[in-house]
Amino acid sequence: MKKLHIIYTGGTIGGECDPNADVIQEDIKPKSFMALLSKKFPDLKDTAAISYETPVKKFSENISPLDWVAIARSAYKAASSGVDGIVIPHGTDTMSYTAAALSYLLQGLKIPVVLTGSNYPFAYPKTDADRNLSDAIRVTLEGDMNGVFLVFSGIYDKPSTIHLGTRVRKIRFYDACFKSVNTEPIGQIKKNFWTTKHSIEIINRSLLETIQQRNRNAEFLLKDNIDENIYFIKTHPGYDISRAIAGINSKPPRALLLELYNSGTGCVEGKNSLLFLLEHVNEKLKIPVFVTSQNEGTVTMDTYMSSKKLRDVGAIPLRDMTTEGAIPKLMWCLGQKREKDEIVKLMLTDIAGEIAYDKR
Repeated sequence: MKKLHIIYTGGTIGGECDPNADVIQEDIKPKSFMALLSKKFPDLKDTAAISYETPVKKFSENISPLDWVAIARSAYKAASSGVDGIVIPHGTDTMSYTAAALSYLLQGLKIPVVLTGSNYPFAYPKTDADRNLSDAIRVTLEGDMNGVFLVFSGIYDKPSTIHLGTRVRKIRFYDACFKSVNTEPIGQIKKNFWTTKHSIEIINRSLLETIQQRNRNAEFLLKDNIDENIYFIKTHPGYDISRAIAGINSKPPRALLLELYNSGTGCVEGKNSLLFLLEHVNEKLKIPVFVTSQNEGTVTMDTYMSSKKLRDVGAIPLRDMTTEGAIPKLMWCLGQKREKDEIVKLMLTDIAGEIAYDKR
């Protein structure tokens, strides 16, 4: 019999609804959640021996980087004890950040660590939590995978999609609200049209095999040093550079992450020119400045003149890495390295499928 470990962290999936189906800011207790799991999936006890713990219990909008570390430590302890897989029920708003963070904190995973959540609480009639949890458990116990994944449907009767932890984004408030960004999803739960059974269909086998081979060849390690001291800017027309500089000067960060427009451009003229910011950061603080896109696509900063100007004063494009993947990675990199050149090198190194390079 396989061993399944549940790391319950709260969120909507463990919340309660009022009569209008609005989620109220209360979480059911872990024991109640596990009792509900047993009630809704009575056959699960014949498939797996289940253990659980609750290192963090919050709605995900309140999750902090230190909570990522607490969850990672619990997952590491459970994986080291011989469990066959881990499912992490989690709130949806920041689940993609947690999935990415765990992908860096847990190196060389030999088992699947699967995050899931729901749009409606587990206890609510016709909740999508039934489908999401069922599919997450299926991937964990039957998927023959290793690494960090996010499994989610969001619709009561629609099978889930399997996303890589470093390549997923929440794109809407409801329904199928997660999407793999700059890559195909790892797979999906497919319903066989001639039966009522579901099976796992792998879509992005190349990416999955890359992750699995890397994990198989690496030592299983918990690298849980992080440093939250970063400064993040999402540019927009009229962004006040002077306020950003004042904020940076008041509490100097160790690195800056700049989210530019989709083609990797940003203002380089007038009082709001980002060139002032980058020149200040490079000359006064001597810290790295990394660049992601506001949506999908690859940031190379070699096409438009404004991009080239920003790159010339120190902006470092992160190519196809998402902001959700870059923020926890930058905090993690700062926890591993001290020198600027070492931080830059590690940020540009693919750790868990978060960044890809072409042949140019």
